[in-house]
Amino acid sequence: MTIRVASLLLGASLVAAQCPDVHIFGARETTVPPGFGSSLAIVDSIMSAFPGATSEAINYPACGGQAECGDVSYAQSVIEGVAAVASQVNTFNEQCPNTILVLVGYSQGGQIFDDAYCGGGDTNEGLGSTAIPISTAAQGKIAAAIFLGDPRFIHGLSYEVGTCEAQGFAPRPAGFVCPFASKIQSYCDAPDPFCCNGDDQATHEGYDAEYGAVALTFVKSKVTAALGGTSATSSAGSSPTTPPGNTGTVAEFGQCGGIGWTGGTVCVSPFTCQVVNAYFSQCLAA
Repeated sequence: MTIRVASLLLGASLVAAQCPDVHIFGARETTVPPGFGSSLAIVDSIMSAFPGATSEAINYPACGGQAECGDVSYAQSVIEGVAAVASQVNTFNEQCPNTILVLVGYSQGGQIFDDAYCGGGDTNEGLGSTAIPISTAAQGKIAAAIFLGDPRFIHGLSYEVGTCEAQGFAPRPAGFVCPFASKIQSYCDAPDPFCCNGDDQATHEGYDAEYGAVALTFVKSKVTAALGGTSATSSAGSSPTTPPGNTGTVAEFGQCGGIGWTGGTVCVSPFTCQVVNAYFSQCLAA
């Protein structure tokens, strides 16, 4: 018995020794073949920023009723996707409980991460449970979540980035609050027909190029802080942006300018307002 216990402890130590400091989960958009899809560019940039980091793609249908993805309905695909997120994230966390986790989801991939990480259910797709299926232990290790073109987008959330002032086709209800808002950035521009009410498919497909650098800066700050660094300045539960109409100072990563912006334009020290594009400027380190 003593030998068996010792062997088990040694095995656990070996597994822990093989765990990375950072692990990234990526989820692809609808009808894209298995893999990372359009989340890949940002996943790769995070891995490059943290040498030794590992990654894995969420294994789910990513379908909307099309034959090429097995005729699985969009609603069923989302339900299976949320379950897959919970299963993969929880399993990895059980095996590597000290590893810092990052979520990067594109379009439907953003929706399943949104549902799994923030909870609240998804009545648009028939997901009735409002519980967060990711375990409490794993929740505590998620340092950052990036949603790109998420159909759950609704204007007014503290973590939104971009020009959309409407909502996606599966929006969060008015007044919704994600308990991990300070760890999220959700990117959506007005012309997008999926996370907003536009009609430009190209906008939906271009977030990795448009906001990839911004997303990486956000993730690096959050992950560095979680690893014991000091680069993050927003505390858990705080709002990283100044809501439109508020002219107070803007926190790190908050919007501080752009065409149509009516909120604050002065960043808290030592951050400066830097132009990302014509519609979006953000408070970043100089």
